[in-house]
Amino acid sequence: MTDATEPTRTQLLARFATTTRDEDVPESVRDYGKLVLLDSLVCGLAAVRLRRSRMVQQVAARFGGPTEATVFGLRQRVAAINAAHANADMMNALDADDTFFNSAHFAVFGVAAGLAEAERRHADGATLLRASILAFEINARLNLSTSLMAFEDGQFRWSPLSSHGYASMGTAAACAVVGGWEPERLTHALGLVAWLAPPAKNSYMAERRSFNAFKYGPYGAIAHAGMLGAALAEEGYTGDLDVLDRTPGFIEAMGFLGGERHEMVAGLGSTWWISETSLKPYPTCRFTHAALDAIRAFPSTHGVPVSQIESMEIRLSPAAYRTSQFREPAAQIPDTLVAPLDGAFNMPYAAALALLGHPPGPQWYDPQRLADPAVWDLARRITTAPDPVLDAEWQADLEAHPGGQIRRTRGALTIRAGGREYVVESDFAQGDPWHSTTRADWDFVAGKLATFCDGILDADAQAQLVEVVRGIEDVADVAETLSPLLARAR
Repeated sequence: MTDATEPTRTQLLARFATTTRDEDVPESVRDYGKLVLLDSLVCGLAAVRLRRSRMVQQVAARFGGPTEATVFGLRQRVAAINAAHANADMMNALDADDTFFNSAHFAVFGVAAGLAEAERRHADGATLLRASILAFEINARLNLSTSLMAFEDGQFRWSPLSSHGYASMGTAAACAVVGGWEPERLTHALGLVAWLAPPAKNSYMAERRSFNAFKYGPYGAIAHAGMLGAALAEEGYTGDLDVLDRTPGFIEAMGFLGGERHEMVAGLGSTWWISETSLKPYPTCRFTHAALDAIRAFPSTHGVPVSQIESMEIRLSPAAYRTSQFREPAAQIPDTLVAPLDGAFNMPYAAALALLGHPPGPQWYDPQRLADPAVWDLARRITTAPDPVLDAEWQADLEAHPGGQIRRTRGALTIRAGGREYVVESDFAQGDPWHSTTRADWDFVAGKLATFCDGILDADAQAQLVEVVRGIEDVADVAETLSPLLARAR
C-alpha cells in the first residue's frame, strides 16, 4: 500500500494522461505515434472482409445506438462504445498490429477508443493523436509491470494465466484525453475499469492445435470495458483509487507470473514507450518475421530458384517453440473463420507464401490460397527447431527485465537446395524500432497499406489517408476529415 499522504499509482497515471499537453510530447514521439496510428487503421481496414469481422460488424449493427462513430466495413454508424468494440477486434484480427518488445499488442485500444470518442465529440486530430499515444503509455507501463514469460531451471515457460484486460485502462485514458477530463474523473474511471476488465483466463494457448474465435484476448470486450468505465465515471460513478497499489490486486487478477510494479510510474513524461514498439509487415505472429525477411531475400541473394529448395529448417525463439502450433505445425489450414488466426502461427505456410512471392495481407488467408497445392508442397519441406542463441539471449533478458523487454527475434535458417547447404542468419526484423535499417517509416506503412488494403480501399483513398494522418495536427474535426476515408473501405 502507498502511504495515505502520497498519490496512488492510479492517481499518478490519471494525472499524467490528463495533464500532458501536445507540447509536452517530444516531436519524435509524435511522429512515431502517427505511424502507429496509421498502422493500426491499416490493420482494421485490411480485416473488413474476414468472416470473423463480418460477424462483429453485425453485432455492432445490432447494438446500434446513436450514429456517433464509424465501424470499419459497415455503412451504418453506431454508438461510440460499439464502434470501439468492433474496431479493436478487427484491428487485431490479422495479427498484423504493433508488437511491444515481442510480447504484446495494445496500440489498437487507444486508437479504437480515441477514434470513436473523437468522432462523437467532433474533436481535432491533434487530440486524437495525443489520446492514442497516452493510452499506449498507460498500457505499456501496465504491461511492463507483469510477467508473461519466464525461465525456470533453464526452460522457457509461458504464464499459465494471462489477460490483455489491463489495456482497458489505456482505453479509458484515451476517452479522458479526448474529453478533456480532470485527473480525478480518470482516476475513478481506472478504478471502475479494474472491476470491468476481462479477467485472466487459462486459454492453454501454447498447447492448442487450433484457435477458437478468440486468440489470446477478447479485444472487443477489453475496449468495451474501458469505454464503459469511462462512461460511468462521466455520470458520477466512483471507483477504487488504489487498485494498482494493493497486493494481491488488479495486476494479479490479470494472471501472469509476477512483475515489477515500479515500472508503472517510472519516468512518466520522460520515457516514451511507444517508440519501442515494432510495426509488422506480415499478417503473422511477430515471432515469424525475422525468418520471413531472410526467406524472401534468399532466392535472389543466392541465385537459387525456389523449385530447387529441398528442405528448410527454421530455428525459433523459445517463446515460439514452446507453442505447439510452431513446434508441430499443421499440414493444412481449413477455410474457417479462424483460418487467419491459425495461419498466423503456421511457420511453414507463411514461409511458403513468402518464398512464392505472394504479397502479404489478408489475401494470405483467401480460400484459394489456403488450398493452393503449390503452397503446401513447399510448406511440407519446411520444419522448425529451437534456436540455442535466442534461448540464451532471452533467458538473460528476462532475468534482467522480468516484465519482458525482448528486442531480438533473429532469423536463423538452414536451407538445402541444389545439393548445397546454406546457413542464413539475420538480426532483428523489418519494422523493429531499434536500428535505422529496420525502423518503420512512412514508406513502410504506406507500402503496407497498399498491399494489405488492395481492393478494399481505392488508391485515391489510400493516398488521402496517408496525407491526413501525416498531417493529423491540422485536422480540425476527425469526424469530417478522417472518418469519411475510413468509411470507404468495403
